[in-house]
Amino acid sequence: MEHGFFHPARGYWQTTGTPAPEIRAAYPEGTVEVPLRPGADHLWTGEGWEPDPARRSADQALAALKAARDAAIARGIEVDGLRLQTDDLSQSRLTAAALAARLDPALTLRWKLATGEFVALSAPQIIALALAVRAHVQACFDREADLAAQIRAAADPAAVALTF
Repeated sequence: MEHGFFHPARGYWQTTGTPAPEIRAAYPEGTVEVPLRPGADHLWTGEGWEPDPARRSADQALAALKAARDAAIARGIEVDGLRLQTDDLSQSRLTAAALAARLDPALTLRWKLATGEFVALSAPQIIALALAVRAHVQACFDREADLAAQIRAAADPAAVALTF
């Protein structure tokens, strides 16, 4: 049976069995047996395990970052004067249209813009728009990666500005 131990200067450790009395006698003075640690993101308070507030704050900041990234992706973009929707469904539809354009270079179709207006697009235009949307989405993920690194390194993760 596993056992947990804590020492104020040495921190937490765990044994895979019951330590022999001579091993326990060698533990530093002030070592106490504690319940097993529920996770690496928990701190010993002297009375029990509590989630690390800094870790919880980082987790909350990372969740907010994901939401900010998703909003930035869905915000839409303008390419050659055409305002495009960039939400997940619009990306899927444009990807399918780009595949059709690759298969049929003579393809022309009518595309609905974010403004509600319909425009005729040629195969090369469809592919160019799909590539622009893909670049936009990738830029959002790249920005998320940079901000996530800042959040993980920050003393105050909530202070990192989630700007896209």
